[in-house]
Amino acid sequence: MLATVFYFILNMSIVSCFVIVALLLTRQIRPLPRRVVYPLWALAFFRLVIPFTPSTGWSLFNYTGGLVKRLITVETISETMSLDTALPPGSDRLLAMNMVGAVNQYAPIEYKTESLRQVFTIASGVWAAVAAALLLAVFVLYLLSQRELKTAVRIKGNLYSSDLLQSPILAGLLRPRIILPASLDPQSAECRMILAHENTHRRRLDNLWRLLALCVTCLHWYNPLVWVMLKLFLTDMELACDETVIKAYTTEERKVYASTLLDFAKGRQLLLSAAFGRSGIRLRIVNVLNYKRLTLIGVAASSLFLLVVALALITNPQL
Repeated sequence: MLATVFYFILNMSIVSCFVIVALLLTRQIRPLPRRVVYPLWALAFFRLVIPFTPSTGWSLFNYTGGLVKRLITVETISETMSLDTALPPGSDRLLAMNMVGAVNQYAPIEYKTESLRQVFTIASGVWAAVAAALLLAVFVLYLLSQRELKTAVRIKGNLYSSDLLQSPILAGLLRPRIILPASLDPQSAECRMILAHENTHRRRLDNLWRLLALCVTCLHWYNPLVWVMLKLFLTDMELACDETVIKAYTTEERKVYASTLLDFAKGRQLLLSAAFGRSGIRLRIVNVLNYKRLTLIGVAASSLFLLVVALALITNPQL
């Protein structure tokens, strides 16, 4: 069972490399605001955890030639496992890509040679041990960070204050709290901007997305591009949040917002907590000061472009 899981994880990891590179190139298109690019990282997450997706003529992988060794249908897995249950309609269009090409049979895995079986058996054990250790580390660090913040004093609603922080944060997953440094005046103009930023994180469930990103990275720890994805995803999360907040601001208000970012640049980052300062502060200030609203034509063109990108990256090639 472990070998089967690892084989599919490895194939998804290879497939995700193409998706991540495509998203890296998409990020370089300057007219696209980060709040438009940020949701596209969901495509990479999807590829890293879901092996079976629909096949279309739009798929990027129609043009990768012999890199795709075999396309695996849901029916193939069902027949191999001798499942008698009827498959739902449309299952024949759900495919998984085999990029490694080291097996003859799936569920359970049957390798082409004995040496391949030994290599993948050892590799699957190492993968599982490291992934489990990383996931445990994430869980423990999260519990420790939340324990530190138990002393925060409630101001009102979900707004708290703590003398342990230098930068405001949104802490927690299901019912997150906004925790301000004790030195920050809750009635100040800067605080209102900070609250707008943190409430944007809260509405978008960004702390849950952080958890998902960390867990996915732990499962694919051996893939360097996944670590690159994690870093850029967290950067784009903050840039997108900034843009959402400042889109209604005047030029002067954006300058105040950028100055406030700089004031809180020294705050430390807690695991699974969205912090107002600290993360990519220089890039965020430049992005805030150079922000330009999209025109109606720009919005339409961006939406069409992103739809095409999504279809190309989320679907599998045709049989």
